[in-house]
Amino acid sequence: MLAADPAVLVSEFDAEILGDIPKPNYNVAPTTKVPIVVARQGARFIENVRWGIVPAWSSSKPMLLVNARGESVAEKSTFKKSFAGSRCIIPASGYYEWMRPAKDPFFITDPQKPVLAMGGILAPSSIDGHTVPTCAIITMSAAQNIAHVHDRMPAMIPKEMWSEWLDPDIGSADALSILDSVMASAPNGLVARPVSKRVNSVRNNGVELLDSVS
Repeated sequence: MLAADPAVLVSEFDAEILGDIPKPNYNVAPTTKVPIVVARQGARFIENVRWGIVPAWSSSKPMLLVNARGESVAEKSTFKKSFAGSRCIIPASGYYEWMRPAKDPFFITDPQKPVLAMGGILAPSSIDGHTVPTCAIITMSAAQNIAHVHDRMPAMIPKEMWSEWLDPDIGSADALSILDSVMASAPNGLVARPVSKRVNSVRNNGVELLDSVS
């Protein structure tokens, strides 16, 4: 979910927007275009790409991979090339997670940060006969204070590691060192609060989805 003003993204990531200006989206669904931060030739850019990688091997029965487990992203054949040289940051104001068994939705964010920096990877996907850039979010074990909602969470890249993480010349081994350090110390500033089940339908997309419910 992204509610941040585009100017906040530009300032926070010291990046230039390429293409369409990101608009607020309070209920992001797979296949939706989302803003990502990438680095090229020492500069950072914000682009909009489709969320969900369609692996080449699933052409006969297409699969949509919206997440990549941090524990195996450097080794899985579907992701390892992207992890080695096509990493990105996926900015978000927060994200939704569902607590089982009732699948009650929660909104998770860090009140102390203007935007979350979720680690991601980029990969080309074949969509309707065209090759388009797509992305997936790297996940890790959830921080202890939100693990009661769900046992997984996005891997949040600390600000001091952004430059290295985004550098396409940093190879898989060094990127894995960054990711390992992230997974070893889950952030403790995340807060989870229950929200309306209206978020369960992508037809609903307004700021009221963030309202807490009892």
